[in-house]
Order: sequence, then structure tokens, then C-alpha cells
Amino acid sequence: MTSLSHNNAQRPLQTALGNAVNGYFQQQNIAKTGDTALYRKATIILFMHITSYTCFFLLAEPYSWLAWAFHGFTTALVGFNIMHDGAHGSFTKNKKINSLAAHTFNIIGSNAFYWKQKHNLNHHPYTNVAAADEDIEAFGLLRMSPDKPRHWFHRWQHIYVWALYPLTSLFWFFVLDFLAYFNQKIVDQEFSQKYQAKDSAIFWLSKAFYLTAYLFIPAHFLGWETVIIGFLCLHAVMGVLFAVVFQLAHVVDKTEFPQPDEHGNLPYEWAAHQLATTADFAPKSKFTTWCVGGLNFQVEHHLFPRISHTHYPKLHKIVREVCAQENIEHREYPTVWQAIVGHVKHLKSMGQA
Repeated sequence: MTSLSHNNAQRPLQTALGNAVNGYFQQQNIAKTGDTALYRKATIILFMHITSYTCFFLLAEPYSWLAWAFHGFTTALVGFNIMHDGAHGSFTKNKKINSLAAHTFNIIGSNAFYWKQKHNLNHHPYTNVAAADEDIEAFGLLRMSPDKPRHWFHRWQHIYVWALYPLTSLFWFFVLDFLAYFNQKIVDQEFSQKYQAKDSAIFWLSKAFYLTAYLFIPAHFLGWETVIIGFLCLHAVMGVLFAVVFQLAHVVDKTEFPQPDEHGNLPYEWAAHQLATTADFAPKSKFTTWCVGGLNFQVEHHLFPRISHTHYPKLHKIVREVCAQENIEHREYPTVWQAIVGHVKHLKSMGQA
């Protein structure tokens, strides 16, 4: 299997960005990890998450289904704001707490070990590279990358994709997790670290916990019909949020999809690759930033994944300044809606002959 590599013989852009950002933290004398505001937000989100779960049992239909749907929203907030920073080791300076934060992904349905392989070790280094980035892999249902085969039905993918996105988290938790577990690879790339006995035990126990907490226990008190409808409402909201937030940063008409040569060599140095394949959206919206855990600042996150998202608004200005000095494009959509339009335009373009 071909090993992928960036053109890192010289890294002037990465050096310039690193010097500017490190200089900022030294000048401000602050840590790169989370701060009091992040821990306060995490507390609020966890309270919302637990409270909405208890409302499954306290509210009558159809209001209970609204509780399930709102719980899907709070589950996405846990993923964006707690799990994501924890998985990158940026939630706090304490490694054990970071690990606990990362493993909230097991509680909300997926698997932290798989996420590390899929996201940290494949998506981040090789963003929008079809051989490694599972985020642009849709098993032929969608054509998101120009080096994927086009089928006749892709001409309508910019329309029917909105019927698929509500299924994202269901497919992720109950198909992709298990495919990765049994195949031990992401797309065409083998796992850099295989599941050990401890990892396997956590995988199966957490899946059993999730099914028990979200299907068997509620069904015992509420009945299967109510639970199935509620469970689908939960995943519809969560699935759309997961899909849209990550797609708006990469699968849009402003980003590139670099292809490796026959030896696996990619055309850009690592930092230039991140800037070519990633776009920010709604950088001035404090509400968006709060909800999605700074993932609207995906450029800054991809360049500095081990820095907490609480610092991204400040880093945004620094990165833009360095990009202007180096004559490198910093890709950005002013609003969420404009990013959605960019996503639709890209899908429509990829679906045409």
C-alpha cells in the first residue's frame, strides 16, 4: 500500500505560522489549552445533555420526541466542545482529563480509538486526499472528490444529500465503527496502531452501554414505538449537525482536493496543504463559535490542532496576516449560509459530467 507524504523538504509557511502563533502565546503568557470559559461551557453542555435525557421519561408524546431531538443537539455539542478538544489533547494540561474528555465519544455512541485513527491520524494530515480521508468517502452514494468515479445519479446529489445527512450518525456509529474495527484500516490506509485487548473491551462495552441507555432502558418504560421514533429524531438532528459542520470546512467550492503521484507524494508542504483544503466559515458569529466548539475556524484548527478552540478567534487574525505576507490564500465564508451554498455548488459540480 502506497505511503503518503507531503512536500516538506522546505517548510517556510509552517515556520512562519509557527513563529507568529508561538510569539502570541509567549507575549500573552497564557496556556495553549482550555481556560475557565471552556470549562464553564463544558459544564453547561453536560447539564443540558443529562437534563434532556431525563426528559425522555418525564414528558408525554409528542413533547418527549422534542426532548430526544434536543438531546441530539446536546450530543453534538458534547462532541464538538468536549470530545474534540480532549481527543487532540487541548482540553486541559492534564492528560488523564483529556483522555476522559475524548472518551465521552464512547458514551455518546462512537469510539475514541477509532476517532483517533480516522480523525487525528488520517483526516488531519491528509485532508481531502481520497486514499486516506474517510470524511470524503461515501461508498459511491456521493461524489465529493474529483478523483472518485462519477455515476449517473450523482447529477442530483446536491439535492438528495439532504435526505442522507440525517442518517450520518446512525451510519457512523453502527456501520463505520464496526467496519473500521474488523478491517483495521481507514479507506486504503492501515491503522497505525491496532486494537489491543483493552481497546476491544472498551469498544464492545461502550456499544453495549449505548444500546442499553438509549434503547433498552427507555423501551422498558416508554415502549418500543416511542423509543424508535425518539431515537431517529435524536440521530436526525445529530447527524445533520455532524455532517454539515465538517463538510462546510472541506467539501466546498473554495477548497482543493490534492492528488498524490504514483509514489504517494503530495504537491504541497504540510501547512500549505491545510490551507488549500480547508475553509473557515462564520468567523464573526459568536453563537456559531460557541456551539460548534470553534470548528468554524477549521483553518486554524488544522494548522494548530493541539491548541484549544477557545484561542481560535485570536489565531484567525494572526493566520490571515501571515497568509497575506506569504501571498497564500486564506479561504473563508463570511456566514454559515454562504458556506452551505459553497457546499451545494461543489456537490453540483462534482455530479456533472
